[in-house]
Amino acid sequence: MYDEIQTVFWGGQGGGRDIVSGMISLLLLSFMAMAATHEVYPEHHSQVFSPNKEPVARIQSGDTVITRTWDSGGGDWKGVAHIHHPYRYPETGNPLMGPFYIEGADYGDSIEVHLDKVRLNRNYGYTGYRLSPGVLDPGTIEGLYKNYYKMDALRPGTASLIPWDLDLKRGMARPRLLEGKGFEVPVRPMLGCIGVAPPMDIVQTSGPAGVYGGNMDYNEMVEGATVYFPVFHKGAYFYVGDGHALQGDGEGLGSGVETSMDVQFTVKVHKGKRLSIPRLENDEYIISIASQPEFSSSMDAGVRTANSDMLRWLQNDYGLTAPEAHLLMGAVVKHQIVTYFGTVTAMIPKKYLPKR
Repeated sequence: MYDEIQTVFWGGQGGGRDIVSGMISLLLLSFMAMAATHEVYPEHHSQVFSPNKEPVARIQSGDTVITRTWDSGGGDWKGVAHIHHPYRYPETGNPLMGPFYIEGADYGDSIEVHLDKVRLNRNYGYTGYRLSPGVLDPGTIEGLYKNYYKMDALRPGTASLIPWDLDLKRGMARPRLLEGKGFEVPVRPMLGCIGVAPPMDIVQTSGPAGVYGGNMDYNEMVEGATVYFPVFHKGAYFYVGDGHALQGDGEGLGSGVETSMDVQFTVKVHKGKRLSIPRLENDEYIISIASQPEFSSSMDAGVRTANSDMLRWLQNDYGLTAPEAHLLMGAVVKHQIVTYFGTVTAMIPKKYLPKR
């Protein structure tokens, strides 16, 4: 692009190149100076992805936001519970921070969200106490903790949650087991909920996932990842929440290690870049995310959606012909079960991709 600009203005000849180089540098510096950083710490939350909520902040393309999320039960980084009965209607659902109104984003565009920081900010979390019966053979869980863990261990009147200790200095997590020697595993902080307002006038709770993102519970939504979302409304109405210290593929416990999180992200608007589903890019892969409501979606449908989006991505952004895209996918594609009975991905290793 730099050489193309010089050719247009100066035919690529003489001292004009130095002038153009200076002009481009000034323009880039001006753009960087205009980008702002916003610290936003709302004292309220949203339980829905909606274009009808009052924005907690209005930001420009290129801006950075620093904020904090609460855990799935409404607990903040100090351990203060902002929701009195998080597992009873009408207070159920993951608390979301937002919406963030992104100036210049409109229907038919896409937004790029780079997760600059996703970090633990307290020393405990929690999970469900057993794997979902839906992903096990019948009888596998009979007698496990006599169908409960420990009443009031985490929330009054609840026996299905196990506390976890989080060592922030060492980056390790350990469940508080009732029996056995116990174990510890490395943390990998991620965001379970992330997305924009859904299409049309739909107001969606923070429980399911869809083409707008939502409660995807994808364990690659970590610091350093870049995520892309379709835009369905003017301003996009972007939300984040539901931090997990770590989580295995499928979210078999019905949760990750739920905790609060320090989050920093930077947003860019891509005008006229229409997407059909969310995408994610990290150092190793480009990833199409077929987000679907868990326990009510077909895995086959998710695979078809993810594969179809990946074919478009390879052709539109990387210049592969249709035969090349099909053959590359057939040879190297990987799939990940994001949530059981719900979201799946199609992943292509970057090492096999041509330069854009």
